Amino acid sequence: MQNETCLARLADRGSFLLLAALCTLVLLPGHDRAFAAEAKARKTTVAIVGEAFHLNGQPTYAARTWRGHKIEGLLMNARLVQGIFDDRNPETVSKWAYPDTGRWDPERNTREFIAAMPEWRRHGLLAFTINLQGGSPQGYSQQQPWHNSAIEADGSLRSDSLSRLERIIDKADELGMVVILGYFYFGQDQRLTDEVAVIRATDNATQWLFDHGYRNVLVEINNECNVRYDHAILQPPRVHELIERVKSTTREGRRLLVGTSYGGGTIPLENVVRASDFLFLHGNGVSQPERIAEMVRKTRTVPGYTPKPILFNEDDHFDFDKPMNNFVAAISEHASWGYFDYRMKDEGFDEGYQSVPVNWGISSERKRGFFRLLGEITGASADGATAADKVTVTRTNYHGWPDSFVMSNGKTEVVIVPSIGRVMQFKFTEDTDGPFWENRRLDGKAPDPKSSDWGNFGGDKTWPAPQADWGKITSREWPPPVAFDSTPVESRAVGGIVTLVSPVDPHFGIRTHRRIQLDPEQPVMSITTTYEKVEGEPRKVGVWIITQLDDPIAVYARVPERSLFTKGYNEQSKDRPQDLKVERGLLSCTRSRSLSTKIGTDAGALLWVGEKVMVKIDSPRVLGAEYPDQNSSAEIYTNPDPLDYVELELLGPLHTMKIGDKIERASTYTLLRRSEASAEADARKALGR
Repeated sequence: MQNETCLARLADRGSFLLLAALCTLVLLPGHDRAFAAEAKARKTTVAIVGEAFHLNGQPTYAARTWRGHKIEGLLMNARLVQGIFDDRNPETVSKWAYPDTGRWDPERNTREFIAAMPEWRRHGLLAFTINLQGGSPQGYSQQQPWHNSAIEADGSLRSDSLSRLERIIDKADELGMVVILGYFYFGQDQRLTDEVAVIRATDNATQWLFDHGYRNVLVEINNECNVRYDHAILQPPRVHELIERVKSTTREGRRLLVGTSYGGGTIPLENVVRASDFLFLHGNGVSQPERIAEMVRKTRTVPGYTPKPILFNEDDHFDFDKPMNNFVAAISEHASWGYFDYRMKDEGFDEGYQSVPVNWGISSERKRGFFRLLGEITGASADGATAADKVTVTRTNYHGWPDSFVMSNGKTEVVIVPSIGRVMQFKFTEDTDGPFWENRRLDGKAPDPKSSDWGNFGGDKTWPAPQADWGKITSREWPPPVAFDSTPVESRAVGGIVTLVSPVDPHFGIRTHRRIQLDPEQPVMSITTTYEKVEGEPRKVGVWIITQLDDPIAVYARVPERSLFTKGYNEQSKDRPQDLKVERGLLSCTRSRSLSTKIGTDAGALLWVGEKVMVKIDSPRVLGAEYPDQNSSAEIYTNPDPLDYVELELLGPLHTMKIGDKIERASTYTLLRRSEASAEADARKALGR
């Protein structure tokens, strides 16, 4: 986009601007007590001292240098603007459907955003940009017909959007992170009626931040003020008026830090340089790292510049494995850098942080490349290692199965056996045995797809739900479909992640992909299971995850407050599980030595409790979706002697899959040490009941 010429100049405000650059909170006489009282309510305070960012009175990345470059005082960030995204246009909302549910869910989007934040922080990310009007959910768009705005036409703010934003900023405050909050975006500002509405929205957003006592927020008036804004006050000649308006608003002796940004490659104009507390740059369209360094140098020569931080908060260039890239070029001039990534042509769900729906995890090679370099530069870990580097994956011969994998983070281990297509064990490293049940009678044996007997190896696996349809599709009701259970799978280990890929099942026409990850520090394993429809007629299926575990003291389910089932469960076998009961939101049962039993629930979490260890498996239920087995999202099966195991089973929604379709389900497995005298007390603590 062409730059617009700035027509307005501000008078130099001398001492006021210098004071503004020194700290986030400008204290007025007589307000020290009020300030102190409020400080107790929040954990994170961002401030500016000269060109450096400070958190809670200390410079960021204190004393850190990297390859001779000073890192202290910088604010590494990422553009994660879709954290509160929603689309009020019924004509376009279907574009953002999740691959596993076939529908858009703004609450899920925010939940998964918040769940990913601790991992970002562990890698050294101190800030992220989020916007009341989002950004293009396609990465770049000429036309933007979707309606994604937390701001109404008259400048009032939507309570549902603010509720999601509040949860995100609260979590950031807890984690010691800074939120760069954008008020306006050029793809949505036209939804405000007039300039009065723009000013009203600015005031409302500012007052909302004050009302919540946030001290970890930087304000970005608008994203790229020189790009296609409808309202003159949001365009380069006048945008400083809104910067000054926010700066002049105080509450109990403090004010907010504020600036605005320009399109990629643009140097800020004098009016914005004079008015801003910090200066945003964008690297979009800048493919030469030297140009990034030059932009920083030129910004410091703009008339009216006084020492203040310069930070890129949007740049879609990568090359993180090369010695020089835009990230490195920025820090070479002591400017902070911000990662912007979107889903490019023909890329899948795991790619990009701006394209909706978003996988907020560190789920792609580009993302891992960024966080790997970020961790190295910031010293997020003492050895510069990132999450992927902290997890080792080694080949082993496991009980007679060669080419198995052991995944370890030093505290916990995962054993993966591609020869039988299973995750066979998940345990604490110091323990001799783990909780997953393994059939030692079948050690080293290969599955036989032609056998009418089931190869009951144990471990964790996936089958297509509902089981009741197997006989109609495969001509046999049991054992399970061959490619899901009775065939070796392909495997690959990259960046601390193991992926298992099955052959295409000849009856369902579906190939399975299972991506297995281990948290770099915590005893937490995540498995993302994807079904890919490759051939054949449409099939209505759901992802079904089955985990076999040793004979427990008891197993538990967290029953929803408003369960779909009168008793909190449905019966799926002639006999009920032993000791079955539901009390105060907690379902529990034990294994019968003589009977096979099964029940279903609408829970999203199950818990196995042993003598010393517990295993919690989470896979949240999708509200309003159709589920198999009498609408069950979680099931418990108990097996009689001599094979003394139970199965904790999590199910995904049903989808009619056509060729080219994919559905996905994520499960999180957490190992816990027991700490209470009774199994029920431990279960209530673990499940929040």
